Amino acid sequence: MVNQEQLARETRFEFDLWWGMFAGPISWALGQGASYTMVQHACSTGHVYVLYLIDVVAIVIALSGFFLALKNFRRFPEGEPTGGKPHDRAHFQSILGMIFSLAFVVVNLAIALPRWIMSPCS
Repeated sequence: MVNQEQLARETRFEFDLWWGMFAGPISWALGQGASYTMVQHACSTGHVYVLYLIDVVAIVIALSGFFLALKNFRRFPEGEPTGGKPHDRAHFQSILGMIFSLAFVVVNLAIALPRWIMSPCS
């Protein structure tokens, strides 16, 4: 079995932890920016599905952060971390990544639902 401290220092593992934390805010920012720029085009051409597609992509990006953080969380053994070691920080970061990602899934849904119910063109 791989030593937990070696696991916490792996480069791929490090990227997964950071993606878990920042996938949610990135998905929110990209979704908002893309929706804002596409709303005039979508309404003038009648292709409102583009806005719905942007919402779905933003939610999928946030969920990817959750599942990567969950995958990393499952790598650690059961029990409370003692703190101060690299694998303890990675354990905490994976928990925080799951929380952030799910929170931004809710934010993206809260932004998308009114657009799905009402016309964004009015």
